[in-house]
Amino acid sequence: MAFSITKQGSFRFWGDWFGRPLDNSHKCVSASLEDGLLMADFVDGETLTVYGAKGVYSDEGKFYITDADMIVWEWYLYDEPEQESSKRFIEYKKLPDGRIKKTSDLGSGIPQYIDPEGANAAELY
Repeated sequence: MAFSITKQGSFRFWGDWFGRPLDNSHKCVSASLEDGLLMADFVDGETLTVYGAKGVYSDEGKFYITDADMIVWEWYLYDEPEQESSKRFIEYKKLPDGRIKKTSDLGSGIPQYIDPEGANAAELY
């Protein structure tokens, strides 16, 4: 089902900023939401996929998802051509104990664990 994300801004996933706080401005070009699966495409080939999305809210001033099972954010390295070798991802997976396991193909590849402390699963600032 078609869905719109009109809010532009910087992403936080379970309180974890993508990049520096308020450093990026992501603009959605298309989105769909059906049975808890949110898929959104952003300018410059960025994609957001949210599995088990709950509490999704979107208007011109706000966009957030209160909870989810897993979030995958994909983008192309900035200042490089959009090709498979420059595509990167960050994955956030909610564990049974409530912590979030963050993995990425950047850096060491060692997973990090986040205590969400009541933060929304995803939000644009």
